[in-house]
Amino acid sequence: MKRTDRLKARKRQKRYTWVKISLALLLVGGLVVGILGFDAVRTWAGKHYFRMRFEGTEITPETDPALANAITEWPVLSEQLNVLFIGVDKGSIPGEEQDTEYFRSDVMILASLNVQKKTAVLVSIPRDTKVAIPGYGDQKINATHSLEGPSGAVNAVSDLSGLDIHGYVEVDFEAFKEIVDAVGGVPFHLEYDILDPKVGALPKGDLLLYGNEALILVRTREWPRGDIDRIENQQKFLKALMEKAINVRDIQALLDMLDATVKYLETTLDADMIFTLAELLQGMDINSVEFVTLPGDSPEPSYGQPWYFVHDKAAAAELFRNIKLYGSTSSPTEQLAEVEEEVVEVNRSSFQLLVLNGARWEGLASGVAVVLGNKGYVDIETDNTNNPYQYTTIYYAPGYEDAARMVAADLDPDEEFILEEDEDVAAANDADVVLVLGKDYLST
Repeated sequence: MKRTDRLKARKRQKRYTWVKISLALLLVGGLVVGILGFDAVRTWAGKHYFRMRFEGTEITPETDPALANAITEWPVLSEQLNVLFIGVDKGSIPGEEQDTEYFRSDVMILASLNVQKKTAVLVSIPRDTKVAIPGYGDQKINATHSLEGPSGAVNAVSDLSGLDIHGYVEVDFEAFKEIVDAVGGVPFHLEYDILDPKVGALPKGDLLLYGNEALILVRTREWPRGDIDRIENQQKFLKALMEKAINVRDIQALLDMLDATVKYLETTLDADMIFTLAELLQGMDINSVEFVTLPGDSPEPSYGQPWYFVHDKAAAAELFRNIKLYGSTSSPTEQLAEVEEEVVEVNRSSFQLLVLNGARWEGLASGVAVVLGNKGYVDIETDNTNNPYQYTTIYYAPGYEDAARMVAADLDPDEEFILEEDEDVAAANDADVVLVLGKDYLST
């Protein structure tokens, strides 16, 4: 492919990176709108439209001072943003009544976004998780919302995870149904028949689920493992919904998704904050979103006692430590071990490789290019970086992860190099894989 063709292709792809991150967040809790992926509305007018659509959704310190006190301020451009998503069902199931101001939460997800790495971890917290609520004793975590409102849910999740919570999003399941309808239904393979007198029935097999059917899937607890299986199916469906949504190019469908969400949305994040977040996360890929369930188990209770999900404190502490430090469910050492096991052979002449000298050692890039050329790489370009690099880093364009891993293995199979997907770096250098040699390479 010629350079001009590659640049045009990347520009077309970049145009829709807003759609990926926007819809990823939109589908979790209605944060960001996919219309930002269209150049026609990425103007002041588009931003103004965005603000108008989100009028009336914000929870302010004046309307909920307790929630404002529970939320920790998030300075823009910091690495980590933790947002608690609450899914509620305000009486859509026949026979259910609600006597209090707040509802029990039906879905609870802690989303941790690493802005610099453009990654996200979505931690599903089982609704039956055992927590202690001051003044109420031991309770299931979904009761925190009905007993103390949003602030109670935030405080419980913050205590459980050890993480500061920077934002709160509450969405009614009506929004979920309308989003599924707006994308034209979602294909899903169901392992078991669902026969739930409370929420409905679905046959097992390959299905195309629309809003009402999708709600049956994510609401029912009629599974062999109860809430744990329900969460796993919620995660599978959410990923399938994201994959379907990012391919939507019809602006009316995207507007329908936005409108469906904001009608049932309450959040502490204002429109400007959401818009800024979308800009910061431009280029994020859905494959950079990890789904995980809070570690734990549901032991058989004593006679007459309630059934709880009891989280594994040691495993949970490790999980949240990795999220806080690395923006991932695993540590860099664990990730590198996985990379070593998953190196896939790629045609070395099928992509453009650029080698940059970041170590300020004369002739280093050209010398490495010769070595790699002898292994089958062709038309390797070399240059120097503008700034020195301490650590060797391999950047790659979306779709070239296997190629980047192979370059790392060919460079030195015994060394642990940093691999990072970065569409902007690849496009700026007109290359599919950019190998930056750092000072650490001189000691290998």
